[in-house]
Amino acid sequence: MWSVATTAAAIGGGVMAKNVIETTWKFVTGSNSPSNPEDPEVDWGEAVAFALVSGAVVQLVRVWINHKSTEAYTKRKGHLPESVAS
Repeated sequence: MWSVATTAAAIGGGVMAKNVIETTWKFVTGSNSPSNPEDPEVDWGEAVAFALVSGAVVQLVRVWINHKSTEAYTKRKGHLPESVAS
């Protein structure tokens, strides 16, 4: 059950991270995020900035979701999941 819950949380987190990245990028730059930062027509600085921002947001969302799901599991079961306790 724990594996299913963490997989579902990861999928939801990916969707959430994508929305946060697009909203943040638009707010900061005033333009849409690059659809493919690897496209040679995308400015190198913009591609690097997008990689840094998107990577940071994805990792932050991942850690937050894993932390919250582990917290909920521990509250319900009274102990950490085996994958976290080791």
